[in-house]
Amino acid sequence: MAGGRHSSPDSGRSIGFYAVGGLVAVAVVATGVVVFKATQSDSCESVDEYSLAADPAIAPAVTEILAESSPEQTGCSRITVTSALPGDVAGTLGKGVDAPDMWIPDSTAWVGKAALTAKGPVAAAGGSIATSPVVLASGGGEQFASWLTALQVPDLALGNPLFTGVASAPILGALAETGATSESVRAALVPHAQAESVRTEDQPVGQKMLTELVSSGKVGVSTEQQVVEFTKAESKISATVPATGTMIMDYPLVVSASAPDRHYAAAKKSDAIADLLHSESAQEVLTRSGFRTSGGGAVEGGVGDVTALTVSEQSVADQTLGAWALMAKPIRTLVAIDVSASMDYPAAGGKTRMQLTTAAALAGNQVFPDSVAAGLWAFSQGMNGTQDFQELVPIRRYDTIVDGVTQRKLMADQANRLTELKRGATGLYDTTLAAFRKVQESYDPRAVNSVIILTDGANEDPDSISREQLLDVLAREQDPARPVIIVTIGITDDADAAALADISRVTGGSTYIARDPSEISEVFVNALAHRGS
Repeated sequence: MAGGRHSSPDSGRSIGFYAVGGLVAVAVVATGVVVFKATQSDSCESVDEYSLAADPAIAPAVTEILAESSPEQTGCSRITVTSALPGDVAGTLGKGVDAPDMWIPDSTAWVGKAALTAKGPVAAAGGSIATSPVVLASGGGEQFASWLTALQVPDLALGNPLFTGVASAPILGALAETGATSESVRAALVPHAQAESVRTEDQPVGQKMLTELVSSGKVGVSTEQQVVEFTKAESKISATVPATGTMIMDYPLVVSASAPDRHYAAAKKSDAIADLLHSESAQEVLTRSGFRTSGGGAVEGGVGDVTALTVSEQSVADQTLGAWALMAKPIRTLVAIDVSASMDYPAAGGKTRMQLTTAAALAGNQVFPDSVAAGLWAFSQGMNGTQDFQELVPIRRYDTIVDGVTQRKLMADQANRLTELKRGATGLYDTTLAAFRKVQESYDPRAVNSVIILTDGANEDPDSISREQLLDVLAREQDPARPVIIVTIGITDDADAAALADISRVTGGSTYIARDPSEISEVFVNALAHRGS
């Protein structure tokens, strides 16, 4: 799991609501203030206890609403409200232990996600309580044309899509935009996922994240409600929405008790809770807290009318979000680049295939964090005596310093030398097997171990092993306990697409063909993003 998330942020804001018979007590743990409201119950012979986990953004408002209610309005129940991130609750439901009876995540999307792994039923009850559009928050009020361009900002404070709907919203928004492809979205996600993989503490969300944005000057993903609440005390931040529109958080009430009998009982109580949360007085509390409600439109101090984006292909969205966990695992890769004579052929923009491939390698070298471990080989027939390959840089973390020079700079320096090495024919098969074995012998169990092959041709070494022999050896030597995937990138249609696809398939990797050489850079970064997914 990326980022080492174990506890929800703003944990000091956890709020409990207690109703004992006709007495309602709200305990605000962060401040130590305890407020009691005495109410008289005329029809409740007994009071049942239930738990409700609410997204940190809406938990205070829900607590306030319940504190002002009578026992009859809550179905003669005592509701204990806790503040919890959706991903934490979904994880609890998957264990089936200590699951909340009811749940208010930030997005309805969590209902389906949680249901896939939950030990018991998970069902929406009563529809959306309130809504809030997802926004980009910053001190300077930066404007973005689209969510894709926002995701391409390297230091965007995105959050972790595994734990909040707000963090996944820019990804879904980009997928919903006209002209964006899942490949371009995944490529934009790579540096964010890699940064998450090396995080030593939870990335702040909500009010804490906005506070950091003020001091850092960065752009972050938030909601209109969070910004409206924040600006009540701090005016140095603004919210904007891309011109394409945005995703909407809808805060549904969900019945989540794991045991069947408990779930049935909680479902009956949820009817009363839903009615209460949709009441006029409750909607006033939510509006005052910065949320949009069914009875009102834009929020004062908010972003005004917005276009709601929707994803047309849910399967693509699921695959892209599912790839985040894989992308967030550290990269350890050996990049082998074809330097045969054909790489000197002219390509796009007056550049050669080799120049565009070098630019792609340099682009990847720039965007990935220090946690990446990478090495570089060049290959062509007979390049190094009887070998078709030559090691230019051994595999090391980017932040490793060798003779006063970082691994990142060594990789860049050697990539710039590739044009000097062009010669001969393509020695694909022997190089592929040698690279596979090299990565396997130095396998790192903490990372995704891979080989990335970039070539514009077919194997032309008559003395090398055959394709069938290569595939047989790769299949035989692949160790499930120490898997090494091979990602292949064919440069133009001159590449042997069938052979590359077979090589990737037998190792569980992915294959790509950059038919337009100008696409090589995006394809290379995207290859790292997929890594066998």
